Amino acid sequence: MENKFGKLSKLHLTAAKKDGRTIIEDLSFTAPFKIMRPFYEKKEFMTVMLLTASAGIMAGDRQEWELLVRENANLEFTSQAYEKIHKMEDGWAERRAHITVEPSGCLYYTPLPTIPFAGSDFRNILEVNLADDSSRFCYSEILSCGRAAHGEEFRYRRYQNLVTVFRNGRMVYRDNTLYEPSQMDMRGFGMYEGFTHLANLLICGEEKTDDWIREVRAMLDEPEGMEGGVTRTAAGHIAIRILGRSGQQLTCKIEQILAL
Repeated sequence: MENKFGKLSKLHLTAAKKDGRTIIEDLSFTAPFKIMRPFYEKKEFMTVMLLTASAGIMAGDRQEWELLVRENANLEFTSQAYEKIHKMEDGWAERRAHITVEPSGCLYYTPLPTIPFAGSDFRNILEVNLADDSSRFCYSEILSCGRAAHGEEFRYRRYQNLVTVFRNGRMVYRDNTLYEPSQMDMRGFGMYEGFTHLANLLICGEEKTDDWIREVRAMLDEPEGMEGGVTRTAAGHIAIRILGRSGQQLTCKIEQILAL
């Protein structure tokens, strides 16, 4: 499909450590992207917030992101607002993101929740390359059922999110989420199980003890209108999945987990 902006929308950002502080070493972007001036509310981290000068993602949009975190740099990359994926009469929208984290670098990739409108079709491909065992990466994703107040629960056409993580050139994690509500019982067993929002949290390179995992499991067992689980992957990373009833609820829960 033809891109609504007439060309590929791009974002390139390099974070580096200088004089004991993480800074933006290199930055370029095209419409509709902008970057807010970095801030340092979290100790040792530079937080970069992505701004989008558009109403949301439209049919035919093509985006390409490239994030590079250099040695010893600490970056948190987040978004300004919930991401809205608008109705598409035909075709789809696509984003490809490429992330590299050099030795002893750290990236927290924590965008706000995504809302797929009725009739939308969005395909996201995220590839992460971690240099070695000292590279750290944290990824969170929250996907809603759609605009429930408009009667659009699970009315989107398709949502795909393919996340692949490599360390030392070896694949250590892969999650290919593909939802087509017209072909699936999204409210049923094995899917959203009566809930309306799904959160995925992946933590790579952080030393998490079995006691920490038990504490997270206890948090997820609390009667808060949500259900979830936590596991350690074969490569030693932490994968958490939570079902809930609002984006804010799951955002707060992820913040609590990361604060442990």
